[in-house]
Amino acid sequence: MATTKNIKITSYCDDLNSELSGMKIRIDALRDDVKNAFGAETEVFRAHEQHLVELANIIEWKLQILMKVCPFDWKGRDKDVESSVSVSRPEKFAGPEISGGYLGG
Repeated sequence: MATTKNIKITSYCDDLNSELSGMKIRIDALRDDVKNAFGAETEVFRAHEQHLVELANIIEWKLQILMKVCPFDWKGRDKDVESSVSVSRPEKFAGPEISGGYLGG
């Protein structure tokens, strides 16, 4: 059963993830715009690109921190990932059974 606190935290995590992801996308688009406007080999592009890449990296770092501090059942950017795992039973081993203890030496 979800509590109000959990719902608020999940909502906060969703909102922050959405905003930070949007910022990163806009910075990457701005970087492409600067590249197209000035050319990839110009000094202006290289100076601006460095700062834009640093901003995108900082936002990515913050997104990684968000993934760690939000509740464990919050999926974040990986909403398509299953939250549970199913494993089939192993087949029976046909050979002699060996104890997992000390085997000599």
